[in-house]
Amino acid sequence: MKGKRQPGIERVKDILPKSIHALGPAVEQRYLREYVVAHWETIVGKMIATSVEAVRILRDVLWLYSPDAVWRNQIKMMETDICQRVNNFAGGRLVRELRFARSGRGRQAIEAAPVEAEENGLFSLPEERLARQVQQADLKEEEIAQARAACAGVEDDELRARLFRLTLGRWKLQHVKEAHGYHRCADCSALCPPGAKRCGACAAKHEAELRAACTRLLREVPWMRYGEVKKSLPEATPALLARCRVSLIQSLASRVLLKDYASMEAKTLTMLFRCLPPEQLTEDLVKRTLYYLRGNLAKPEDWQPLRRYDYISWGRKKAGERRVPTSRQKRVRQDR
Repeated sequence: MKGKRQPGIERVKDILPKSIHALGPAVEQRYLREYVVAHWETIVGKMIATSVEAVRILRDVLWLYSPDAVWRNQIKMMETDICQRVNNFAGGRLVRELRFARSGRGRQAIEAAPVEAEENGLFSLPEERLARQVQQADLKEEEIAQARAACAGVEDDELRARLFRLTLGRWKLQHVKEAHGYHRCADCSALCPPGAKRCGACAAKHEAELRAACTRLLREVPWMRYGEVKKSLPEATPALLARCRVSLIQSLASRVLLKDYASMEAKTLTMLFRCLPPEQLTEDLVKRTLYYLRGNLAKPEDWQPLRRYDYISWGRKKAGERRVPTSRQKRVRQDR
C-alpha cells in the first residue's frame, strides 16, 4: 500500500526546470535547445520524425537532416508551422528558421556539412567563449581614432558613446573572425567562414541563380537526367535537380486535368515525371502517369473520382477474351 506523499517534497521533473532557470539564461537556453532536439518526435509526430531528424539548434536556426529531397521540400513548406510548434514546446521564441545539413545526427554534424559552412569555425564556439575572445581583442590606435571620427557627427553624447562602443565591438569581431581563418567573399568584400566560397547572402543568391538555370533546362528538355544537367551546370547537385523537378511537376499538375491526357502539358508532365524523351511516350503511359498523380491534378467543379478500370485497362478482360482459370477458381468450381 502506497504511503501518503510528505508535504514539501517535489518531484524531480518539477525541480529540474527550476534549478536550470536559477543557473542563468545562458544555461537555460542551452538546456532548451537540447530538450527540443531530444523531443523532436513529440513535437512533429512520428511520421515526420522517421524521415526527418533534428540535428542541433544554433543561433535561432534549427538544423535538420533528411536524405529524401521530397521530405526536405515538404518541411520547407511547413517551416512556419514547425517553428511555431518548437517555440510553443520550448515556452518561448527559440528558433526562427529551418535549414538542412548534409550529415545526420551528432555533435559534429554542422561542422561536417561544407555547404552549411557559415555555422563552422567561429560560430561553432560556445557563446561565452566567443564573447570573451571579442572582449580581449586588441585594436590599433589608428582604428580607434577612425571609429571616434566616424561617430563625431552625432550630437547626443550618450548616443555617440553607444555608437562608438558598437563600432569598436564590430571591428573586434572582425579581427577575431580573421584570426579563425575567415576570408573575403568571392563575390563581395564581406567576411565568410573557412571552407565557404561565399558569404550567406551571396551563397543564397548564387543558389537561386543555379536553381533558375536548372529550371530553364528542365523546361526546355524535361527528360534531362543529372548527368546531362551536370554538363551544362557543373555546380548542380542531385538535390538541386530534384527540387527543381518537383517544383515543375507541382506547377504543371495544378493545371492539368485527369482526362486531358492528349494535351501538351500532360505530355510534358509525363516526360518530367518519367524522365522519358518524347519518342518513348505512349497514350497509355501518359494516362497511367496522370492517374498516379491524380491527387495533385487540377479538379473541375463537377469532378467525380474515377475507378482505375474506368480510366486505364489494367488487367481488365477485353471483349471476346477467354482466360485460363486459376487454381483457386478451379477449386471453387469443384466445390460447387
